[in-house]
Amino acid sequence: MTRCLATAACALLLAAPAYAQSPDAHDMTIARAGSQAASEGPAQYFTGSARIDPLFPARPPAGSSGAYVTFEPGARSAWHTHPAGQVLIVTAGTGRVQRWGGPVQEIRPGDVVWTPPGVKHWHGAAPTTAMTHIAIQDTVNGKNVEWMEKVGDEQYGKEKPTMTPALEHYTQNLVLGELWQRPGLSPRDRSIVTLAVLVAKNQVQDLPFYLNRALDSGVKPGEIAELITHLAFYSGWANATAADSALHTVLAQRKIDAAQLPPAKPVPLPLDEKAEAARAQGVEQNFGQTAPGVVQYTTEALFRELWLRPGLAPRDRSLVTVSALVANGQVAQVTYHLGRAMDNGLTEAQASEALTQLAFYAGWPNVFSAMPVFKDVFAKRKE
Repeated sequence: MTRCLATAACALLLAAPAYAQSPDAHDMTIARAGSQAASEGPAQYFTGSARIDPLFPARPPAGSSGAYVTFEPGARSAWHTHPAGQVLIVTAGTGRVQRWGGPVQEIRPGDVVWTPPGVKHWHGAAPTTAMTHIAIQDTVNGKNVEWMEKVGDEQYGKEKPTMTPALEHYTQNLVLGELWQRPGLSPRDRSIVTLAVLVAKNQVQDLPFYLNRALDSGVKPGEIAELITHLAFYSGWANATAADSALHTVLAQRKIDAAQLPPAKPVPLPLDEKAEAARAQGVEQNFGQTAPGVVQYTTEALFRELWLRPGLAPRDRSLVTVSALVANGQVAQVTYHLGRAMDNGLTEAQASEALTQLAFYAGWPNVFSAMPVFKDVFAKRKE
């Protein structure tokens, strides 16, 4: 067991921050964002990578101090105690916490964890998701933490070894560790593309993980609900129903209620009458005699209702549609919808990077089938 003072090497509290200079000891002081040096969590007290950003040191007469701590996926602290207890406020990602003798519990943004004085515990990120929390604790007799042994994989609750170690390697290092970090598409957009693929292909077993990742990346609950509703029309009702069930479970776990979801009949967005009339006329001329019912609902349900729902921005709705079409190999429909996506604000660079994301989640053959269509659309928009 190791005892240590409240220093940078001990982890949660660092050197005194660079407060704005004040000539009066009773005046207010401000620590500007970014003015304080961050550090890595010492290897003897952390498993994996943890970044510590100081917030404030203990300043008499107050004994409390605080820091942001960001754990990369799979990272966690060693077992430890605090002489005056500790408050954790989760601000981002998904994490885990456990007191000695108790179960491993999941923690999410907005959760507040209180650990009483002297209670042995650890905290860190989930296996595949980073986590950031604010840690606040008091100093007693010059120390604020007492470090103990590290948390083993079995205690941490790491999943059983995969039967396909190469797949695990590529998942952790190439997909989650590299693809999702590429700068060409925001994590939010990558989540939208990925969810569209999973719903369109009815791959519900992976939906909980990626639904949580989407919410952590800034996709709103209502936007996910709209994405699923949209794909009922573009990939089938049964697929959307299965996805709705998965979303219900995730939102319940995160204590997100129905008030955050869009209404069934919202006030629609304005309709581009000229463009819609041209589209409807073309469809009617081509297919009005072949399938009048399809033509009717294409106009009434899709383009005069679904596409005008405000819960998902037109640009994102187009990105969802294109992603689903590529995932299901329906390249004949991509030209129109990719053009519409770019009219709605999707850039060529973003569309290109979306193909890279789709290669991993929809498969290389589907993407290579779609790439000539993307190439033609890009070229024609430059003419």
